Amino acid sequence: MVTVILSHEVKDFAKWKEGFDSGEAMRAGNGIKTTGVFAAADNDNHVTILTEFPSAEAVQGFLANPDLQASMEEAGVVGKPDIKILKAV
Repeated sequence: MVTVILSHEVKDFAKWKEGFDSGEAMRAGNGIKTTGVFAAADNDNHVTILTEFPSAEAVQGFLANPDLQASMEEAGVVGKPDIKILKAV
C-alpha cells in the first residue's frame, strides 16, 4: 500500500469536484481509496487529494490511463499535477 498526494490547479472548484466525485467507481475499481480532498486556504482552485493505492506500479498505471487524462481535462484541471508517492516507514 502506498499513499499518494496529488496537487493541481483547477479552473473552477465546483465543476472539478463534480467530475472528481463522478470518478469514484473508477477509483474504487482500481483499488484506490480517497482519504481526503482539500483546497488551499488561500485559493479554492488549488486542490490536493490524498489517496491510498495498492502499489506504486498501480499509481503509474492509473495515471497513464487515457480515460483519466480526458476526465481530468474535462473537469478543468490546469497543467500537470504535482504527484508524491509515499510508503510508510
